Amino acid sequence: MKIAVLGASGAIGRLLVAAAAAGGHDVIAVARGAFTAPAGVRVARGDLTSVAFLESCFDDCDAVVSCLGLRIKGLAPWNTPEDKDFLDNSADAVIAAMKGRGIRRLMAISSSGIGDSATMLPGFFKAFIALSAMRHVWPALNRMEERYADSGFDVTFVRPTGLSDGPATGTIVEPKKLVGQAQIARADVAAWMLAELQRPDVRRAVVITTTGAG
Repeated sequence: MKIAVLGASGAIGRLLVAAAAAGGHDVIAVARGAFTAPAGVRVARGDLTSVAFLESCFDDCDAVVSCLGLRIKGLAPWNTPEDKDFLDNSADAVIAAMKGRGIRRLMAISSSGIGDSATMLPGFFKAFIALSAMRHVWPALNRMEERYADSGFDVTFVRPTGLSDGPATGTIVEPKKLVGQAQIARADVAAWMLAELQRPDVRRAVVITTTGAG
């Protein structure tokens, strides 16, 4: 499979690129910043809101995977995204570029609590979102999902719980509800995404976690 990974320089993007390359896939690592890729991986750096740039990255791709998010310095309530419209503008550009290259398969990282998974969140976490810088991120993720859902593509939204570093545990749960402090390692998220991308059926949105499954 030929896969374009957007946000390849990010924490999950790097892991996904490495896993896909190790699995024998043809990977194009697309990033805004500097990125050292595994051997054999093509790296493309440019404006991820540019349709022309993205079209140049998507040639002959079977799927596009977005690991893009908003850049924000921290979760303190006074922090705001560097570019609050980035997810809106990049989603519009991705849709146009995919249509231009005739690609239908899209996967995008979102978050638990977005869309119809909002009812799964414990009350304390909803309060945390409302009182922290995450209050800027949640509306942007919802708008991103809406844009991609309306695109007509075969889309999967990956909705992980709280992210942690460290090695993959191999324990990935698709919960019906969340309790306590739900977390999942970024390495587990990347592994799940690669496996899900190769499923014959396409699921629209899946919440994944390791801890906190109710």
